[in-house]
Amino acid sequence: MNLIDKAILEWSYKTSKGYPDINSQEDIALFESIFGFKLNELTISPTYQSRGVFNPFYTVTPDLDSKVRDLLNAKNISFNNIIYKSVDSADEEPILKTGKTPFELFQDENDSLNVFISIPKNKVKAHYGQKTRKDSTASSNVNELLSLYFLNNSEFTSLEDIKDKEGGTGVLLGDGTEINFSQLKELIAKDETPERDIKIGVNNAKALKKDLEGKSVKNLYWTPRTKPSNINPNNPSDIIIQLDSGEFVGYSNKITTGKDVTPKFNTNVIAFFDKLGGSLSNDIKKFIDDSWDESSSRVPSSATNAKNAIKNFDISKEAFSETTSQRAFAELALEFQQDGLEFYGKDFYHIFRNNLISKISKYLTNPKNLKYFLNTIARYTYGEVVENETPCPYKLLVGSEKGSTIKDVSDNKLLRSIVTVNDLNDIKNIKTNYDGSSQSFNIEFNIETSDGIKPVMIPVTVRTRSSGGWSGKSLYITSSGVKA
Repeated sequence: MNLIDKAILEWSYKTSKGYPDINSQEDIALFESIFGFKLNELTISPTYQSRGVFNPFYTVTPDLDSKVRDLLNAKNISFNNIIYKSVDSADEEPILKTGKTPFELFQDENDSLNVFISIPKNKVKAHYGQKTRKDSTASSNVNELLSLYFLNNSEFTSLEDIKDKEGGTGVLLGDGTEINFSQLKELIAKDETPERDIKIGVNNAKALKKDLEGKSVKNLYWTPRTKPSNINPNNPSDIIIQLDSGEFVGYSNKITTGKDVTPKFNTNVIAFFDKLGGSLSNDIKKFIDDSWDESSSRVPSSATNAKNAIKNFDISKEAFSETTSQRAFAELALEFQQDGLEFYGKDFYHIFRNNLISKISKYLTNPKNLKYFLNTIARYTYGEVVENETPCPYKLLVGSEKGSTIKDVSDNKLLRSIVTVNDLNDIKNIKTNYDGSSQSFNIEFNIETSDGIKPVMIPVTVRTRSSGGWSGKSLYITSSGVKA
């Protein structure tokens, strides 16, 4: 996993919302200010597609667009409108060359000016004709940060109330860097439901004060990425409070109107089955390649473009990743499209996904494999011991506009005992329930506990989560929780 993918995963850790939508210059500026490295938010490609529709057209920043229009006017090139099509290379000498990313100028999607420019990626603003969405994790970010902020500060009801505030908020990132008001204001501005999430922050702070029972607070940490003071990096806490006594206590924040269930998981399927080491991830990798081959065999011979393209494509050379095959898949999809087939849907991806889910669901009926599966859930939920680890017990903080509640995750000893099972003989009557066409299945089994045999059910979903569509042969696996 590269640095960018790792940071994005950590950014959205334990929000159960997958990747955030980073689709605007404002989004990326905030991401960069928090995580400290540059990241281009757009996929710029001649074969970019979203939900199976190809869209190689883009808009650029207003200053660049104005410059291009001035150049066209100076060269007496008439135009009514300008949109920018991503191309592999310029067929003519670019009239503007300030970067390495080539574009062809169009008046509309079918009317080329046969004029090219080459510009920096950071001058590209958005995908043409597609709505720029706000950050899907913004609600969680706002309520988490404000849960801490309102412990030491007076309440406010809108962004307008703090528009003139400057300096530090008193809330730290895990590395000790203080979050300033400009970052807080950006987070709130990005939130689609800021009024609701501010209220949740207020209620969360009230619940925290009650839970701390008047204990004196030394530091407040918002921990979407780094945990402070050698606290286990797998600790699920979204916020961590250091007391004057030196002790740490964490809280995993949730926004819900119903019952939140733990343990749960939310990750890449290869990473999940590789979490504890061993050979299981190799079995899953074979399932993935076999599922691809089975899908390939289903492409009809009459679809000559698709059949030839898939025949000449070697899936074994693609990395087991959710994102690295985007360009290769897009090129295949173009060939499928010529034959009226849906590569990203019913004619290939759905067949691949369903084959893979069927194999995984059968695989988990083996007690040895299910034990590994359960123990991996425990690792994701409760973390693992690290050398000289700083203790940080955590609780579940469930926020709402009406009021927030806190419960100690470790209270449910039954759930913890299920996922930390040691003896294969304690797992009985395993069966999986998959209908062969959806993206989810259920695992059902009985488990021997100190209180007798208990029935258990775990819903599991396996799917793509890439914002631009299916972009890699490794999918994403998640569960809403263990139910017993």
